Amino acid sequence: MFENIYTPPRFDIKNQEEIKKYFDINGFVIIKDFYVEEDLKDFKSDVKNIINSYLIKAELQEMDSTSDDILSKGILELEDKGHDFVAAVYDTIFQSPSFFRIAGNRDTENQIRNLLNIDSTHSLYGFTNRCRIDPPKDNRRTYGWHQEVFYTVPKGSYIQTWAPLIFDTTFENGTIEVAIGSHKEKIADQTWNEFEGKATQILVDDNIVEKYEQLVVEMKVGEILFFSGFLAHRSGNNISKQVRYSLVGMYHDVKHEPFFTPKIEFSYRKSSPKQFFDEIFNN
Repeated sequence: MFENIYTPPRFDIKNQEEIKKYFDINGFVIIKDFYVEEDLKDFKSDVKNIINSYLIKAELQEMDSTSDDILSKGILELEDKGHDFVAAVYDTIFQSPSFFRIAGNRDTENQIRNLLNIDSTHSLYGFTNRCRIDPPKDNRRTYGWHQEVFYTVPKGSYIQTWAPLIFDTTFENGTIEVAIGSHKEKIADQTWNEFEGKATQILVDDNIVEKYEQLVVEMKVGEILFFSGFLAHRSGNNISKQVRYSLVGMYHDVKHEPFFTPKIEFSYRKSSPKQFFDEIFNN
């Protein structure tokens, strides 16, 4: 079906009944004025400082952190130097205290419980909550139409989140797109695809997506999109000159019977703790 760009309704966080009703029908809902402005400012400043830290490590020129130019230009210079530097920026951001304050927003927790029809006795588990970094014309991490059911803890009960964090998201910079109401398919027919130079993609069959109206969801910084794990969605292509920074992630109901937390494993880009030990004591 033809992809539309129009403005879906924005809800006030206080209107819980309307939020739940819209979500159940459409598979997604947008809440306005969701984030604390100070938290967003702190995060933006932190990202600039992290980029500068890796510019120095890459032996490149440190940039003016009072300017927003660093947010796109800095990433592109690091990419030219080597993708590992951009990957390191990405992995540093999601463990930063300023990102924790955004991902751990109390209103997020309350809203997830409302949409899952659970109460405070159900703890939540945040899974792959990250700040995506999508440079212009780099589609290596851009997925086709998919659900999240095979990208997360199997058989989970969860809600996904998506939000612009630094710049507004538009069609031009590749904002998220959704197939309205497609969550009603539950686990849709899909195929497992391996593409050279890209991440594995488990794509919903075209004949499923074509049954539903497709919407390009343009959003302002401060807004958040909550959507069902069954909703078919994808990121657009960033054809702008601006790096897109967007929050992605999900929150699982820990009390849901099939849920069992996965192991988290870290690998080291430089020396490992054992290598460091040997350097000190076994040299």
